[in-house]
Amino acid sequence: MNGRRIALCAVFVALLISVQYVFGFVPGVELVTVFLLCFCYAAGPFAGMVTATAFSLLRCLVFGFAPNVIILYLVYYNLFALLFGLTGKKTAPPFLCIGMLAVIAGLSAYFAAAGLPVSILYKTRVSVLLWIVFAVSVAVLAVYVALLLADKSRKGRELAFITALAVVCTVLFTLADDLITPLFYGYSADAAAAYFAASLYTMAAQSVCTLISVLLLFGPLSAIFIRAFGTPVNKKV
Repeated sequence: MNGRRIALCAVFVALLISVQYVFGFVPGVELVTVFLLCFCYAAGPFAGMVTATAFSLLRCLVFGFAPNVIILYLVYYNLFALLFGLTGKKTAPPFLCIGMLAVIAGLSAYFAAAGLPVSILYKTRVSVLLWIVFAVSVAVLAVYVALLLADKSRKGRELAFITALAVVCTVLFTLADDLITPLFYGYSADAAAAYFAASLYTMAAQSVCTLISVLLLFGPLSAIFIRAFGTPVNKKV
């Protein structure tokens, strides 16, 4: 990387930490995903992974040094940066987007109807959040298929794919935490199950936030970062 790209990465790390700090006081609101996603999409996998690593370590100066969180962030956000950095360079097969959206909609509807093992205080909230994910996923899927059949709006199809992928990653982040934290601290099976159940409300809320924020912000943010890095826009989706 040249000096200009290194400087852009450094500025963006500071921006990520600021975004996480400011919105960390609002329950369920998580905007690091959409900002880092757009940055990696424009900058590519290498710059994205450098930024993800620096963010994962430097945020500790603000939020404290929790070893399990450092491990989680280093593993998850580097894989995240690699995934979306490559997404900005590659063509996404239509069946992949349709499959992800269908899976998200199906699982959301199933768990909203069947219920999840969360506190009774959160059961209604989780159910509502999951139905929101279901409704938006079905709407995005319908628009995607319509655009695909009409062979129009590459940007619309790309947005549907990126949004679905971001929601999947948000769910995987919580599941990774549910695996890493109990292993690191040596939780018993019952304690690990309780930790998992307690995380479900946050996972549902953050999934809704990711879905809405990526739908609304991916276009303008990715355009800004693409212009800053001087990188070409993805050819097809």
